[in-house]
Amino acid sequence: MNKRCSRRSRHAIAILISALALALLIPLPAQAREHPRVLVLISSGLSWSDIDPAEKEGKEFLEALGTARVANLTRHNAAKTTCPLDGYLSLSTGMRVTPTKARAQGYCPEIPALGDGVFSAAALKEWQKDAARQNEQAVPGILGKSLAEQGKKVVAIGPGASVAAMDNSGRVANYRPRATAEELTSQVKVALEDAEVTIVDVGLVSSNSAIKVSSTSLNATPADGLPGADRTDKPRSKQVLASLTAALKAAQAADLVFGLDVADHSATPHLGMAFTRAHGEKPGIIRSSSTRQLGLVSTVDFTSRILDATGANAPEYLVGGTFSVARDYGMAGNLDWLRNQALRSDQASILQARFIVLTGIILLAAVGLLVFLLRREYLGLSSSSRKVIVLLCLSASLLGPASFLASNIPAGILGGTGGNFTANVLQMSVPLLTVQFFLLLIAISLALAVFCLAAGKVVARWWAGLQFSAPVLVAATLVIIWLLVSLLTGSPDQISAMFSSAATAATRFYGLNNNKYSFLFAAVLALECLVLAPAVAKFPERRRRYFIYGFTLLTVAVILDGFPWLGADVGGPLAMILGIGITLNWVLGKKVGPGKVVALIVAAFLASSLFVLVDKLASPPARTHFGRFISEVANGGGGIIVKRKAEAMVNTFGGSLIFTVLVILGAGVTIWYLIRRKRGASGVASRPHARLGGGLSTLNRIPGAAYFAKGVLLTSVLAALTNDSGALILVCAGLFTLPALDVMLILSAKEKSQLQKLRS
Repeated sequence: MNKRCSRRSRHAIAILISALALALLIPLPAQAREHPRVLVLISSGLSWSDIDPAEKEGKEFLEALGTARVANLTRHNAAKTTCPLDGYLSLSTGMRVTPTKARAQGYCPEIPALGDGVFSAAALKEWQKDAARQNEQAVPGILGKSLAEQGKKVVAIGPGASVAAMDNSGRVANYRPRATAEELTSQVKVALEDAEVTIVDVGLVSSNSAIKVSSTSLNATPADGLPGADRTDKPRSKQVLASLTAALKAAQAADLVFGLDVADHSATPHLGMAFTRAHGEKPGIIRSSSTRQLGLVSTVDFTSRILDATGANAPEYLVGGTFSVARDYGMAGNLDWLRNQALRSDQASILQARFIVLTGIILLAAVGLLVFLLRREYLGLSSSSRKVIVLLCLSASLLGPASFLASNIPAGILGGTGGNFTANVLQMSVPLLTVQFFLLLIAISLALAVFCLAAGKVVARWWAGLQFSAPVLVAATLVIIWLLVSLLTGSPDQISAMFSSAATAATRFYGLNNNKYSFLFAAVLALECLVLAPAVAKFPERRRRYFIYGFTLLTVAVILDGFPWLGADVGGPLAMILGIGITLNWVLGKKVGPGKVVALIVAAFLASSLFVLVDKLASPPARTHFGRFISEVANGGGGIIVKRKAEAMVNTFGGSLIFTVLVILGAGVTIWYLIRRKRGASGVASRPHARLGGGLSTLNRIPGAAYFAKGVLLTSVLAALTNDSGALILVCAGLFTLPALDVMLILSAKEKSQLQKLRS
């Protein structure tokens, strides 16, 4: 028994000794990090159009990049063109920042030198003032500060990285000058072993700091056209791409890599390069919750993503969104898709100034024709001549949906496949591109006008009271369909249509921007006034039912424009509820006294409050600008935003002096009109709705036309005063309304033969 126990003991001891020997000889596996190492690669001046797989540099970069998620980066900050320092500070702050020093002289500000690892107090103070112009809570250095508070060591390589990595006191704890491209791989490897977050500035493609886009221009129209032309102005693009490739080679498969091109290298605005690479992530095209547009991310998105990846606490004011992947065509297909998107954006930027000129010509012609028609009850035109003029006017009213279609149809016409027309457009000159687009635009708008005229005849047969307004009602319906399609598809036309923000000029790509919002309320007023006015005249006992119909349509329009998950407009719903609400009362023959105006204002603020409550249900990074603005107001801030929006609105009118003169003239004309009407009013004509709806007597031969005109004018003025687009809202609303009024006046005018019969 004892021998057996002794044998068992010896076996147990041998096993324990063997296990100990193995443990000593074989090292334990490294403990898995709670968060991956993060490598952030920043460049300035590269876009996906610069990556040519046929060239050595492009091929090596794509091989080093491997399987990744890719996107276009909208570099835009608060100025027309994003300078390199703007991009570095925006990444550091998590908010768009525009350093103003040196910009007034037409040059991008330089990055100041570090003194003992700290930026000067004067430079930091200037940057803090610049950040406060965007948001009173914004603090340059919040990225570095938040990482330090979490105990994360950050290494900054290169001058731009020092700005991105500094803390809120301007200190950069671990700064290293950038090595040459040949030595950069080993330098980044050492940094990755030494720190949790490594930020590398791989360089600028151009040393030219002159800003080529005028700060006073209506938009940042590229001076040199398409991205392909920029390659001649990027003497260091291959060197920067080589440095980017070298830095990528230092990362391991388990590392999280962010790549973003933060600036236009002070040249012309284009979309930049952006990518992320993480172990186990599916590749594809990125969708950001901040832009809600496939393939578009912003610089400030990366601030939030870096903090989230490292587990650091982010301040609530950050506007960066979360990333997801929605499509994957393979790396080659993804890059083609992004190049195509970037070219659409450039096409819109190039053509936008020319489109403004076209819009101005149309508005002047429409106003002149309207003044002429208001003085004529009879027209000496043949039916065919009338039809031609009506088609031209209808096509002008439909330029909104026509521009959307024209911007998205040409892919096949240009010889592209799968929505890609990169190769052909890169070889196309700007004049040829302009001619092609406008010919296509005119053809589509005329085709839509023909449809409206034909469908209008069918509607007029069904309801004789709409014989003059039916084509306009069909046009208004098409406009609303265009806006619905835009909303439901994530507003892809925001970067390609003339009535939308170019991707290089803004970071809000979902919902309705102010220009499309103008088309929305003009179309809604057309449906409200031109349908309900003859309906009330025919069935006055149904007035209450029509009131419900009218406010239901208004409610739908307000939700489309202001609901957080659709667009979160601030001033738009306020103007619509008041302007369209008053007009609806006029149409239905109801008095509009001070009490009703106050009730409509209260309803407008209640609707906005509901939108804020819905917005508050989302996590802070997913909230819209509306919810963030209310949060700032609640915390005692928000004044800087109101001031900035007000200044932008005033500037659309040509400056404070012209705006003041226009306000005084408008107030004077309004007072004169009311006094004149009051003195000449009597009996039924003294009723408010009759007094306000009885002007422009020629329009009264068309049921609801006068109310339509005055309703658009009222709502446009309110919207111009409550939105930063200001005068542009008046322009876009007028572009639909003025030609529509011309159409109805031409159709309702009697023929000259009828006048001759009366005289005989």
